[in-house]
Amino acid sequence: MKHGFTVAIVEDNYWVGQLLENYCQQCGLQVISIVSDGEQFLRDYDQLQPDILLMDIGLEGKLDGISVVQALRLSGYQMKVIMVSGTTNTEHILTAFHELDSVYFLSKPVMLPKFQAAIRKTIAEIQLERSRTSEEPQPGSAKWITVKNQKSQLPISEDAILFVEKEDKRLSRIHLVNGAQMESSSNLSDILAQSTPHMFSPFKGYLVNLRHVVSFVKESGFPTSRRFVIHLRHTSVKIPLSRDLQKEFAKLLQEVK
Repeated sequence: MKHGFTVAIVEDNYWVGQLLENYCQQCGLQVISIVSDGEQFLRDYDQLQPDILLMDIGLEGKLDGISVVQALRLSGYQMKVIMVSGTTNTEHILTAFHELDSVYFLSKPVMLPKFQAAIRKTIAEIQLERSRTSEEPQPGSAKWITVKNQKSQLPISEDAILFVEKEDKRLSRIHLVNGAQMESSSNLSDILAQSTPHMFSPFKGYLVNLRHVVSFVKESGFPTSRRFVIHLRHTSVKIPLSRDLQKEFAKLLQEVK
């Protein structure tokens, strides 16, 4: 029986991938992608945007399954995730449930009855959410920016970034649209070099995403001030704008609008 839900499988073992595809077909699901590399999956995600993601923890390439789902969650994607792994690492399992908001953890070898139970639970959650509210639009075509997060390299969708501020010589703080913040050892120039022109440096020590700018005004309370301040969606924080950059900023903002 077809359910009308799409599935992407990220699995670096060919035979396990084929088994999961067969299970999906038996459950009436449409498999739209099977890939083994996490970075490749992130690049393709905008074209896929599956309802359900079957994610292996151990993958080919630089990113493991946990890092891939973290990147998607930080970038605002809310697909349902079923983690699939042969790990007995308790930390990985707890991370899958508490940090990644996965609905199920399937241990390898994956048996059909447990797979069916995971799918039933996942579909029930999707249907419940759809009955409560109309679906919010998914983020648009993503430009992925890779930042250093502790000892790993973590991709983040540019659209998900609200602004970035330099904390000290070694750390930057990235503020995200969903209210989350993360420290990164990537400096502002590294982030800017990977970005589209929508990321702009309005003042020393800051980057701002023009997509999320509401307005900018002359700094109040200081009659002699040469600065402006930028108002953003999703936050009450005001970002400084140099007077020397005001005209360039206004032009770019108009192009975005």
